Amino acid sequence: MAHNATNVESRLSNMPGKRADLNQVWAYLTAGADHIMTGVDISLTDHANLYTTIYNYCGPKKVGPFIAAGNSRAPNLVGPDLYNKIHDYFPQHIQPIIERSQTLQDVDLLRYYAGEWDRYVVGASRLDRVFTYLNRYWVKRERDEGKKGVYPVYTLALAQWKAHCYLHIQKDNDRLTNAIVGLINQERNGELIDQDLIKKVVNSFVALGVDKLNLNKECLDVYSDEFEAPFLQATENYYTAESEAFLAKNSVLAYLKKVEERLREEEARAEHCLHAKTHENLVKKCEDILIQARSELIWEEFQTLLDFGKDEDLQRMCTLLSRVPHGLEPLHEKFEAHVKQVGLTSISKLVEGGFANVESIDPKAYVDALFEVHRKNSEIVQGCFGGEVGFAAGLDRACRGFVNRNAATGSSLARSSEVIAKHVDMLLREGQAAEEDNSEGALDHIIVLYNYLEDRDALKRIPGVDRILSRPT
Repeated sequence: MAHNATNVESRLSNMPGKRADLNQVWAYLTAGADHIMTGVDISLTDHANLYTTIYNYCGPKKVGPFIAAGNSRAPNLVGPDLYNKIHDYFPQHIQPIIERSQTLQDVDLLRYYAGEWDRYVVGASRLDRVFTYLNRYWVKRERDEGKKGVYPVYTLALAQWKAHCYLHIQKDNDRLTNAIVGLINQERNGELIDQDLIKKVVNSFVALGVDKLNLNKECLDVYSDEFEAPFLQATENYYTAESEAFLAKNSVLAYLKKVEERLREEEARAEHCLHAKTHENLVKKCEDILIQARSELIWEEFQTLLDFGKDEDLQRMCTLLSRVPHGLEPLHEKFEAHVKQVGLTSISKLVEGGFANVESIDPKAYVDALFEVHRKNSEIVQGCFGGEVGFAAGLDRACRGFVNRNAATGSSLARSSEVIAKHVDMLLREGQAAEEDNSEGALDHIIVLYNYLEDRDALKRIPGVDRILSRPT
């Protein structure tokens, strides 16, 4: 709220004289404070006179170099009685605010509280400037001497608001916190709400935290204890109930889409309405309830998605499970077993198709079958799983398994190498043109499979094979 006092007429009576007593001084200051705290503009002259009145009452009779140097231990400095007056002023100012809040609930209470808070902190900030002399010398001296319960006037105003307004409202069933939670739940249920209103009230919780030892340090005690903790518990209650109800009527795949949407909403809400500290805590709470607590149910769907090539759903599942501890570990094992079985089945079909053993099987068909399983599942690892290391390692272990032992090789580790060697030999016999053409990536296939072979002797014995194995893939 901007205040322009340049063209405002004086609203205060004549300033007390230099020898005025406490009652005269306080009567004048009270009139000024009432205008300031209720948002009424006063003139620059009134501002100056209020400051001068405090200086005349609190300051030494003569301002010498000792004061000018900024030494807070000025002789004859008066302050306690005036500090006590302003200390008691704020609760008196707050009392009517409390009385008007008694019958308000929910969003009406939040609107009223936010409006009164805005007016109060603006007024307290202006009043703090009026009391600059008291803050700079007497308050500073008291705090330097270890009296950390003495505050500059603005901080004192916040402490009094907390004690006489905020806690008074909160003690009645946490009315402010519950009103915020209720409003957020309305938004979760699809209603439009005023997010800026939530932000204003939440910011007041942050401002009310005071570190007595370091007034410039942010203190989140009020925010954490009075808002964040109950808010996170309410969030847990909400999403526990919602997830149970949703899964009772919908598929796991639909649930994953719902979770994805909910996490986006909560992250956006935390970004706009809440303190940055809450963002991580809120997201983790949602992940625990929506993903971690339902992980076994989600894991059960994984094999079906692999079998039917549901790449988009696989990607969504992997992305969500990667957000919780150990969420992907069971899928690593399932994926490895799946790839190995697909590889074994692929070679079994070749054998059943007329190739009785390693001697009769078509080397090109054998290499193509092995490589196709690797290629397809490598694309899944990169496209659906983002190259996640656990899936990549599972792919390698699975390929090493079916490349070396399958229906065409029996128990011999050398046989797979022998079949692949026959294919390489045929490629080399076709000459340099075939190597340069490589239209179907045949040479690249060899390099990929070579890395999985446990017995490579048959391949290494082929003249010229080094040219193939040294090719960049």
